[in-house]
Amino acid sequence: MRKGLLFVAGSLLALGACQSAPQTNRLKGVVTDATMNTIAVEAGDTLFFSTMDADRTGLDGLLVGDSVEVYYKGEYKPGMAALKVVSINGKI
Repeated sequence: MRKGLLFVAGSLLALGACQSAPQTNRLKGVVTDATMNTIAVEAGDTLFFSTMDADRTGLDGLLVGDSVEVYYKGEYKPGMAALKVVSINGKI
C-alpha cells in the first residue's frame, strides 16, 4: 500500500514538472495609440500592451500608423506586458 501511494505521489509530481511555461506569442499590427509606457495595436482587434519593461532595442520611438511586431507571453489580457516591440518597415 505504501509503495502504491509513493508511486502515485511521484507520478503527480512528475506530471506537474512536465507542464510547459507559457508560450511566447507574436502579432503584427499597426500602432493606433502610443504613450510613454503603453501601446495600442490594431491587429484585427485593438490590443493594448504595457511597454515599460519591453525590449525596444533599435526602436527609436513609435508613431501612430507605424507597423510593429509585438511579442508577449501567454494568453493575451488587456494591458499585459509586451516582451519585445519591433518596428516593421512597410505596411502589414
